[in-house]
This record gives sequence, structure tokens and C-alpha cells, in this order.
Amino acid sequence: MNISKDDIKKALLEMLDDDGEKREGKKFIFPRNVESSYNLIPGLTGIDAIKYVSIPLVVAILIIAIPPYSILGLWIVKALLAVALLAGGFILAIARPVKYRNNIRCVEYLKNILSFYSRQKMFFLKPRKRGEVK
Repeated sequence: MNISKDDIKKALLEMLDDDGEKREGKKFIFPRNVESSYNLIPGLTGIDAIKYVSIPLVVAILIIAIPPYSILGLWIVKALLAVALLAGGFILAIARPVKYRNNIRCVEYLKNILSFYSRQKMFFLKPRKRGEVK
């Protein structure tokens, strides 16, 4: 692994909080590639493999086990459906929807979007004027 002087300098400046900006208050730092779990495949941990790959694998095996077994066209359709299920599981487990945030996973991102759209909304009956006091 080759590390250049510029990378070391950038990391040290980041650690010393000398990025040229003067701020007041807290500064939040989100680690880029830090995860607390061991990856079996890059981007796929053991728990993720159990959650997102094993269930589609069981469903794919059940689809292939459905009779009749003698029709070639049906075998092709069942195989394509099984491959699509497995690919969907891998994509949900490995995909990172936010480009610069590797610690956000696709499933968590979709859950956040769904919870945002299903939250309680507030609508006012008549519009309020600016500066109006109740």
C-alpha cells in the first residue's frame, strides 16, 4: 500500500482540525470507511449475508423445487426468477446510495425515506401572516 506525502499531510491536518475554516461550536466528523464488523465480501458482513442473502436463497430454492420438472421453458423461467431474487438480495446488502457516505446502507436509506413519507403531517386551516401573534 503506497501512501503519498500529500495523503499523510491531509490526514494530519484533518486530525489537528486545521482545515482553514474558523468555526464556533461543535464540529461533527463522520468516518468514511469505518465499520465495526468483519466483511466476508467487500461491503457484505456476516450478519448482512444472513439477513439479505439467505432469505432470497431459500425462496429461490423453493421456486426451483416447484414441479413440473420436465418442461425446459419452465426451468429457464424458474432459474431466471431465482437469479433475479439472489441478485436483488445482494444489491440490497451491498449497495451504498449516498456516494460519499459508505456507512449508510441501501436498506437503512429506504427505511428512512419510507418513515419520512409516512410521518404525520401538519396542515394549517388558514394561512398565517408574518409577524402575527396568537
